[in-house]
Amino acid sequence: MRLAKLSIRNFRNFRAIDVPLSGNVVVLGENRVGKSNLLFAIRLILDPTLPDAARQLRLSDFWDGGPPNYDDPIEVHLELADFMGDPALVALLTDFRTPLDPTTVRLSYVFRKKAGVTGVPQTSADFDFVVFGGGDETRAVPGRVRRRVAIDVLDALRDAETQLASWRNSPLRHLLEEAVFAIPSADLGGVAAELDKATKALESFPTIKALEDELRAGILHLSGKAHDIDARLRFAPSDPLRLFRAIAMFIDGGRRGIAEAGLGSANVALLALKLAEFAWRRKKNDRNFSLLCIEEPEAHLHPQLQRSVFKKLFGGVDPTQALIVTSHSPTLAAVTPLRSIIQLRGRNGATEAFSLAALPVGADQLDDLESYLNATRAELLFARGVLFVEGDAEEALVPVFAQSMGRPLDELGITVCNVAGVNFSPYVKLAESLSLPYAVITDWDPLDGSKPPLGRKRTIALWQDMLEVRRQPELTPVQLAEFETKTFAEFAPAAANSGVFLNDRTFEVSIASTPALLHPLLDILDQQGFGSTRTNRIAAWRAGTSAVDPTQLLAMIADIGKGRLGSRLSRKMIGLPPPQYIADAITNVANRV
Repeated sequence: MRLAKLSIRNFRNFRAIDVPLSGNVVVLGENRVGKSNLLFAIRLILDPTLPDAARQLRLSDFWDGGPPNYDDPIEVHLELADFMGDPALVALLTDFRTPLDPTTVRLSYVFRKKAGVTGVPQTSADFDFVVFGGGDETRAVPGRVRRRVAIDVLDALRDAETQLASWRNSPLRHLLEEAVFAIPSADLGGVAAELDKATKALESFPTIKALEDELRAGILHLSGKAHDIDARLRFAPSDPLRLFRAIAMFIDGGRRGIAEAGLGSANVALLALKLAEFAWRRKKNDRNFSLLCIEEPEAHLHPQLQRSVFKKLFGGVDPTQALIVTSHSPTLAAVTPLRSIIQLRGRNGATEAFSLAALPVGADQLDDLESYLNATRAELLFARGVLFVEGDAEEALVPVFAQSMGRPLDELGITVCNVAGVNFSPYVKLAESLSLPYAVITDWDPLDGSKPPLGRKRTIALWQDMLEVRRQPELTPVQLAEFETKTFAEFAPAAANSGVFLNDRTFEVSIASTPALLHPLLDILDQQGFGSTRTNRIAAWRAGTSAVDPTQLLAMIADIGKGRLGSRLSRKMIGLPPPQYIADAITNVANRV
């Protein structure tokens, strides 16, 4: 089974979101954008440990922008799919299938004004809630469903060490109970006798005996004889049936307790035990589906441990369990399957959600994107805007140009994405799916002879990608024919209106064609120690006695390397204005973030 869709209305940060889901879920977003609220919305439906008092929400739980009379209810709807292969789940959930699709189950929570309340409610007592399924309020979701399709939450402020040490809360409890009760009582009694012998040996030491007597006397003095608890210092309880409660997890071959493991190691142990508990519950037919929610694991795990743990967790396929993780860690985002990602972003007083579950890319493009988003580049998933560029030179210079324009990219939350070529398609689809303000900075790339420029073909293909993600009709043959006859001067404005910004040739030629940038470029070329022919040519370009020849310029740059040139130019271009098409691209994105 899997989570298929989540809808939230009028709840806390959320005015209205409808989020398709696919497999495990990783919710990314800034602080205070509503990641924990999204988890709590799911808990309102599924959490078996949540009392009705917690499901009875407050006036402050309504979205702030709702009507002042609270006529709009709070609604949470969770859809489940792919359960038909499990007869137990079919029997459990069959009453909650949606009318239009019997392969989908819909569970709902609604919090609204009571029928007799008129005017503006004064307290939460003027409201009630209902949890139901299949879109029919008469089909109440019983506690049995929440016990068998259950959610466990490891919150951001969790104390893994304390949870593992607590018999009541430790996931080790159920596993130990089953293991110990399989041991014959006579054998347990023998272990208890051995521990009792060890305890008596301990008590034989005068200092230990004196301490025990002192503590017992102190307790007796305070409580009185009627309430004395007859305390003893022991290794473990002497009752064989309680003996196993003293069993704990140790590390380093048993030399140290889990409390000495460190925060990260204790959290890894807790995760492993929770998964073992889920498997045990499934084996005992105690639960059909387990949903583990982990808030901000980066607060407890260092980057390498994040990658190691979550690569394995995301790589496993178990139809009886799923993960929901909230995070603002690029390290974790880098190892997350893209279709699992939900990005939350605040806009116009509410939080909007953008899911990549239905990202319209093929397997190869998906592979390209996931390979690109390593730990240093995964910041794209947290950006407020993005500038897509072809190569290293643009990646080095665009931030410098933005600073010169008074538009510092880091302060605006805009990242530069170097796609290392001209295959912008999967990246544009990603930005479109996230509704992320973006611009593509690319070359016109004219070809000799009658062949059409590559930049025009590239832009038209990107237009088709944009229309696909927006679920709009693709360009018609008539429209395509019209665009394919336009000159650069006619085509570039239409491209810019769609977020694709073109130069008339290539990036380096545009640098040379910008008066303020020509001389810094020539200074770098002069330092290369070219032969007399190129040196004289550079001098003529500097003096203005001959125009810069693009072919000759690009040949010189090829000898330097575009990445190295970009790095050197970035130190010389500080404070200088960029080529116009780059300035337009920066302005376009900066004005929308």
